[in-house]
Amino acid sequence: MADLERMNLVVTGHVDHGKSTGLGHMLFLLGQIHDPKKKRQPWRIAERYFKDSKAQGMGSWSYAWILDPLMDERERGLTINVSFMEFKTKNYIFNLIDAPGHSDFIKNMITGASQADAAILVVSARKGEFEDGTKVAGTASGKYANVIGMTTEHMLLLTSLGITNIVVAINKMDVVDYDHKRYEQIKDSIHKIFTQLMTALQIESKEKYLEAINYVPTSGLVGVNVLSKDVTVKNLEGHISAAKAGNGDPEFIESLEKEIADIKAGFEALSWYDGPSLLDALDILESPAVRKEMFAKQPIRIPIQQTLNIGGVGTVLTGRVSSGILKPNSEVVISPTKQSIEPLPISVKTIQEFHKDIPQALPGDNIGFNIKTKNIGARDIIRGAVVSDPKDPAKALRPNIDGFLSYVLVVRGLGKKAKKKGESWGIHENYSPVVHCGTAQVACRVTQVQDKDQLGQGERGMVWMTPLNPLVVEPLSKSPSLGRFALRDSGKTVAVGVVQKIELGKYG
Repeated sequence: MADLERMNLVVTGHVDHGKSTGLGHMLFLLGQIHDPKKKRQPWRIAERYFKDSKAQGMGSWSYAWILDPLMDERERGLTINVSFMEFKTKNYIFNLIDAPGHSDFIKNMITGASQADAAILVVSARKGEFEDGTKVAGTASGKYANVIGMTTEHMLLLTSLGITNIVVAINKMDVVDYDHKRYEQIKDSIHKIFTQLMTALQIESKEKYLEAINYVPTSGLVGVNVLSKDVTVKNLEGHISAAKAGNGDPEFIESLEKEIADIKAGFEALSWYDGPSLLDALDILESPAVRKEMFAKQPIRIPIQQTLNIGGVGTVLTGRVSSGILKPNSEVVISPTKQSIEPLPISVKTIQEFHKDIPQALPGDNIGFNIKTKNIGARDIIRGAVVSDPKDPAKALRPNIDGFLSYVLVVRGLGKKAKKKGESWGIHENYSPVVHCGTAQVACRVTQVQDKDQLGQGERGMVWMTPLNPLVVEPLSKSPSLGRFALRDSGKTVAVGVVQKIELGKYG
């Protein structure tokens, strides 16, 4: 187990599509839910959630609470913050990142996804839920009218962040009686959206990544096909035996015995499917080592997630290494800071990953590193700044002076008054959406839409922009992590794009 490779895995999905329940159930079936303080057995932890959720009239949420431990999340039935948990398979140690599915918490989802090597996209098979999750431009209705298009929203953000190592869990199959036609319908729809997005964002080897996506029919609530049938039943029987030996709650034990019967029936109804279970699909994801080796040869780029001032330690920066190799006792630069837009020198003292010192940090590693500076402190370093190689520094663009040209795909109308009745405005000159690139979120002004007055929903084109605050972006050919971005307005993603060209001093 010590030699297993680590992979950062983000779990995304529309609100109520069952991602927390499904992944929490998977961890319980694996016996990999942990309580390090009291060292209780997995069945005992699940028993507590069973009792608590039942007492609050939320019995179906007991497995979700494994990933949603905060009380306000339990009370509201939503994932609000990014949760982290570790589990092991045959080939990997997964750092599981459970990201919020509700539109109000999409910034937290971006935070989680920006740290990931791979993703699970959970979509509901229930009629109405899936359709509303993929609708755009105000066409949803009823219960989900205020959170429309979050499935598409998450697909946009994953692709714009360059995450192409994906498993799609088509969940709640029990609700549609494990219908094969419904599974194929959803699979085709998701495949078409991913194809469009990967084409627009110029994902290299997109055909390979599209072909590698596994679409796994599951029931997270019942526990069907999250693990293989034999392993599921065997592990549940082990939990039941342990619970009986430990004088577990009779109602909890009875619920597990009923679960075995429901799981066997579910697998029988799913007999038309001969692909991998959700766990098996994760185990055959492409190794991050392939990309690590390629990106390790490039200049250092580390978008900063957080700055900490720790007593007795000093200033600590956290972030995910996008490219290059960072070593202790090395000299790097950072830009921008509150003091200067120009790259400023900093010294790296030590590097930690999972609270342990490491001799070097490679692309894909989520790290914290202690730094020493002469003229800047922790408060001067902002989220979205980029640590880079002093020989090839990442330079922040100057507001209203420097410009960047991007190829943009508009995925949602802006919902504003247009020149023609019934139309919505698209991307136009002087429009100022927020650019999400790396860990930065900076408003940028559109200075020109080439060859057109504007770009409307579904249209693509070349757009010049300038940041309204210092922002680090680089051409996609130089830095994939700083060359792809999402444009957001009023809490919704309106476009995705790739940086083609930087022009310093274009506007002054």
